[in-house]
Amino acid sequence: MNHWHQFLEQQGATVDVTNHSLFFVETPANYPGLLQQPTLTPVIHLGVVSFQGPDTKKFLQGQVTCDVEQLNSNNHLIGARCNSKGRALTSFYLVQINNDQLLMIMDLSLVKSSIDELSKYAAFFKVELNDASEEYHCIGLNNSFPVNETDLTPSTTLLANIRLEDHRQLLVFSKEQSKPLWNILLEQYKPVGTEYWALQNIQAGIANIQLETSAMFVPQMFNLQAIDGISFKKGCYTGQEVVARMKYLGKLKRRMYRLLLPIQVLSKQKLPTPGSSCQLPEQEQSIGNVVTAAHAGEDTQEILAVLTEEAAKSTTLVIDGEQYTNINYLPLPYKI
Repeated sequence: MNHWHQFLEQQGATVDVTNHSLFFVETPANYPGLLQQPTLTPVIHLGVVSFQGPDTKKFLQGQVTCDVEQLNSNNHLIGARCNSKGRALTSFYLVQINNDQLLMIMDLSLVKSSIDELSKYAAFFKVELNDASEEYHCIGLNNSFPVNETDLTPSTTLLANIRLEDHRQLLVFSKEQSKPLWNILLEQYKPVGTEYWALQNIQAGIANIQLETSAMFVPQMFNLQAIDGISFKKGCYTGQEVVARMKYLGKLKRRMYRLLLPIQVLSKQKLPTPGSSCQLPEQEQSIGNVVTAAHAGEDTQEILAVLTEEAAKSTTLVIDGEQYTNINYLPLPYKI
């Protein structure tokens, strides 16, 4: 347990280090009401990879789906890094700290493997990769009044302020700023746990690729193109041929859907596991996989799942070995 976790426990959080999650006093029964309140979530499931050096953008341009040349200190990018088969190894947010340093924010479970794999190619560029997850932290805000730099004290600074399409923000800051920033935010925001942030990602149709789903999906399968996470105009990058073929030859047979599940009586607290298989009743063949899941209330769950078009017509599915009936397919806030 690091200093950030210890500090959060002092603030009333219950931290699960193994699963990179936490909660305060909220329960799923509180979630519907929380949607009407300004909340803050320490998103301890996210880690940070630092890229530093004069070749940083040039190096990443050949590794990721987004156009790194479009990045500057006033915006952020969302994207994915793929293997040679076009399967997404990670999804991420990319921010620019200065001309020579970028931060890639991804699921903590994939930080080490990402550094190991990218370091093989970084040897040919003037760029240095480091795990900065202990140096930088992230807080997610759900709000109706965006936080600006002018809201902070002169001694409190942000490294990045990522504004999401659904009026949320992801604040990135150094560990030295943790306590003063927390104290400022507490004046207006209610602290809640990581499952509530996951629920908001589900409702926004944003997939967080983690260890269990790494190399499982082509980026279009989890709708990355719908949130400007794929550039079809930039040059080549690893997996680009497969990703482009999906667009121009219409080969995509599965995409991500948002499902509302009634909680089964015998497994009221169980959530479908990321990466777990989905089947039609009485069929063994997999017709999709769970991307992520969260409780949406006391008696419901929401999940993002990559499914075939045929499967998405069925209101009964076997998900992670359990049959669900009366499934509702909920809208996503973008066009596919």
